[in-house]
Amino acid sequence: MSKSVVLAQLSEDQSLMWHNALASHQVEVWAAPESEDLIKLLDQKRMSDLGLPDLIISDIGIRYGGGTSLLATELCKWCADNAPQVKVLLINPRQVQIKEVEKRWAVRRGAVDLLPKVSSENLAEAFSIAAASLQIETNSENLDLVISNLKLQQYQPDRGAAKGKNIRQTATQELARKMALIPLMVMANEPEKQIDSEDGQSLSHSKKQIALDATISELNLYNVQIDLEKTGGFAKELFKENPLLPALIIYDQGQYVGMLSRRRFLECLSRPYALELFTKRPLKVLYEQTQVEILQLRGDTPIVSAAQLALKRANDEIYEPLVVKLDEDSYSILDVHDLLQSQSYIHELATKLLKEQTQSTMFQTEKMASLGQIVAEVSHDIRNPVAAIYGNTECLLTYIEGVMKILRAYEKEYGTSSPVISSTLEEIDWDFVRSDLPQVVRSIQSGARYLRRLVDTLQSLSHMEDQAESEQINLLECVDSSLTILSGRIRSVQIVKHYNDLPKVHGFTDRLIQVFMNLISNSLDALMELHADPDKIRQRDHLFIKEEDNLNDSNILTEAPITWQPVVVISSAIVKIDERNWASIKVADNGLGIPKEIQDRIFDNFFTTKGQGKGTGLGLAICHQIVTQQHQGKIVLRSPYLNKNGDVTVGTEFEVLLPL
Repeated sequence: MSKSVVLAQLSEDQSLMWHNALASHQVEVWAAPESEDLIKLLDQKRMSDLGLPDLIISDIGIRYGGGTSLLATELCKWCADNAPQVKVLLINPRQVQIKEVEKRWAVRRGAVDLLPKVSSENLAEAFSIAAASLQIETNSENLDLVISNLKLQQYQPDRGAAKGKNIRQTATQELARKMALIPLMVMANEPEKQIDSEDGQSLSHSKKQIALDATISELNLYNVQIDLEKTGGFAKELFKENPLLPALIIYDQGQYVGMLSRRRFLECLSRPYALELFTKRPLKVLYEQTQVEILQLRGDTPIVSAAQLALKRANDEIYEPLVVKLDEDSYSILDVHDLLQSQSYIHELATKLLKEQTQSTMFQTEKMASLGQIVAEVSHDIRNPVAAIYGNTECLLTYIEGVMKILRAYEKEYGTSSPVISSTLEEIDWDFVRSDLPQVVRSIQSGARYLRRLVDTLQSLSHMEDQAESEQINLLECVDSSLTILSGRIRSVQIVKHYNDLPKVHGFTDRLIQVFMNLISNSLDALMELHADPDKIRQRDHLFIKEEDNLNDSNILTEAPITWQPVVVISSAIVKIDERNWASIKVADNGLGIPKEIQDRIFDNFFTTKGQGKGTGLGLAICHQIVTQQHQGKIVLRSPYLNKNGDVTVGTEFEVLLPL
């Protein structure tokens, strides 16, 4: 089976050399279009089972997706994650010689090797590396022929000029390649385990996943130590052996002193006669010349906070490394570039999460708006026949009473001695019908009245137009409307009302109905969940007994009889807070309550204590927004809370406060 190779982002001359050399060995070669995303193209081939290449030869200096990361980094990562059999060979055509540190950088990212600019002089060596990756034998005769043809072509006129190639475009592309290579050393932040220093300390870097609340102790830290008695030359060797080491941790007879950054060290050695002056003397002499204010942070400092503190330093110190104190006697060095890169990743992650939350909120809002429109239309269609039933029952009752009056007159005048009449009256049970018929009509009238009230409440709740100005509303009517809508769920729960008259407040009826509906609905959910689990009821009673009597009897939990009944208490009052009168509506239940550790998050978006698929985490957040932002009020959570008698009650209480 023939091998295949993809040439990615190479110049025309480089592509031609590789194409001729590979084709001479029966290797299938194709060039990836520069206008297309290479990784996206490979992913499409993988998903379509079209077959992936055995080797990708790519220019290292091309930026990926218009961003700042190199294509090499993303390409190697994609191959390692999705197609380990695909090898990547990187080329830097801007250099004729590759440094060892650059090769290590490429290999650590998963590349086979990093090659310099390929020419007729080094094509044989470069091809041997590619052949080894492809596991094919090198045909020296064919390769020599290719090299000879390349040398002859070097004396021909420039094909690019003959084709009228845009010189400015070429220069711009070359500048972009060079600019992309600038962060090469900065991005090389994942070195393998470094050589141990003389003091026995090792340097290790490993890529880790970063969370939003990650601390600096989770980043790549350096821990190379040196004593002040060592010479400056010894420090120079440490920096030379570890090219990415940002600083040395300085100790004096086992006691931590500070740190010496690479930048300060090199600045000091660049002075006249500095090499002769400092390299052979104790490091203490050089350290005294380079002392600056050191930013030292605890290991549990969040990355975002650490980045803010680092950027607040003076311009001359802003790129100095940070000292991280992990415990009492353990210190490490954090490169500020790693810190800023991690902060950038956290910012990107936070932006992504915020976008997802915003999309979810928009979806819920659109869903509720559509549902509200449907409810408004249905309730409008129901209202007309309900109004007809309710209006006609009054007339029907009047007519029935008139008919009854006529029948009584006939009975009084002619009696019931006729056998036919007596038989008919007995057959229909006239005495019962005569007493029950008016009650039936009154029952229909009562049901129609309740149904009309329910329809009116649904119409008010589903009103889609935003009111420009608030109106004077009755809070107790809003609460009763909420109870009417939830009437189907409160049949097994005792609703206790402690209403005090409240003056009208400025607000929006439909939105406050939604607030009270959410609060009462949450209480009903908690009570029904508790009602279905007797063990939790005993646990609740046990907590209440311990709280009241300070008892600790384990038998109470298993032997105590269940006397608990679900109750929701709704009360209203006028309270005075900060020399101002407020209308107060409390919705309290006698459930298990809300744990103190999550009470601070109860009004956060998408935070829910319900099980998977049972809650969106938006109900209380919307209540908080409606009360505080749209009505300039307050909503307070208490769990446990004080009941009407001033006793502590296990459960949850929400208090809605609106200004009068």
